[in-house]
Amino acid sequence: MQTPARPYNGIAAQRAAILAALQQSPATGAQLQDRCNAPDPTARIHELRCAGHQIGRQWTEHINPDGSVNRVALYVLRSKDDRQSELDLIA
Repeated sequence: MQTPARPYNGIAAQRAAILAALQQSPATGAQLQDRCNAPDPTARIHELRCAGHQIGRQWTEHINPDGSVNRVALYVLRSKDDRQSELDLIA
């Protein structure tokens, strides 16, 4: 009996999954790694930024089970707001 072929989770699929996840809510690198099956989400974030996506980073604290605290990056997808460009500010 032959096992069915599994879909390949390539870099393009990882980028798409990360972008979709960030459209839903901000996420840490660990969350993106887990939710998007992306072994190196920071590399995919870099590639998405180079492609023009406005992804910000905010530092936040993560409390570990033993009570210690780590400082981790929280990635936020910033939507481009074009409303200001619609205004004619020249008198």
